[in-house]
Amino acid sequence: MATAAFIRQIDELLADRGLGFVSAIIDVALIFLVAWFVVRAIRFVVKRALAARRPAADPARARRFDTAATLVVSAAKYAVYFLAAAAAVGQLGLTASMTSLLTAAGIGGVVIGIGAQSLVKDIVSGFFLLFEDQFAVGDTITAAGITGTVVAINLRTTAIRSYTGEVSVVPNGSIATLTNYSRTNALAVVDMPVSIRADAKKALAFMLEEAKAYCREIGGRAAGEPEAPGAIRAENGVMVLRVVIPVKPLEHWSVQRELTARVAARFEKEGVPAPYERVFVANRQGEDV
Repeated sequence: MATAAFIRQIDELLADRGLGFVSAIIDVALIFLVAWFVVRAIRFVVKRALAARRPAADPARARRFDTAATLVVSAAKYAVYFLAAAAAVGQLGLTASMTSLLTAAGIGGVVIGIGAQSLVKDIVSGFFLLFEDQFAVGDTITAAGITGTVVAINLRTTAIRSYTGEVSVVPNGSIATLTNYSRTNALAVVDMPVSIRADAKKALAFMLEEAKAYCREIGGRAAGEPEAPGAIRAENGVMVLRVVIPVKPLEHWSVQRELTARVAARFEKEGVPAPYERVFVANRQGEDV
């Protein structure tokens, strides 16, 4: 009460001296300063409240709690700053003039139709992404051509940290196709090229032996037994052989890298012929040499 009375006295003093606009500017600055503190306080309270109930033993539920926290803070930030902007316009005494100007010129319809179209699309898309639980904070996804870990979800945008550390902010409205690698088991696929002259059955047996041995080493990271589909392609003197291992979510990349190195070393040890491409060189008479 004392602070409000003091502010009113300052306003009256400035108005008496013809400096009412200075008072209005000060009030607007105070409005946005209060809004900033309110957003900070909401973020602190929400994170503390959800952190106390965040289930550490269940990663899936923990990610949902993190998603809920970012969503609540985002919605609160939009609401608080919208109210602050409305209060600032009223404080400057521009409410009536802006309304009449927008109505007369038709600018309001143009702004909504053009400027806010993408904004509304992003917010609606973000709502359905969250409502349908298509991904959560901590999930690894591919969205709008970007692959990485979701670090924040807002009503309008989603922040994704890539493997190399860059954080990309993707408008939710631009996510036409979404791939979530964190929800289901994956398949570690290793394709190894060999010479067309190689014994495919023997080479596949080597690959399957290495896959089974590695599968026993990784234990719970595997979600099934390895399989060897066989030769998947043969052209230009190169034959490509494939072996696969079902693994838990997000494990396929590391399993593929390690198994590829092991199979390559086994082929080198067993003398499996490496691939080569035939190159034909024509002389001036058009004869192959």
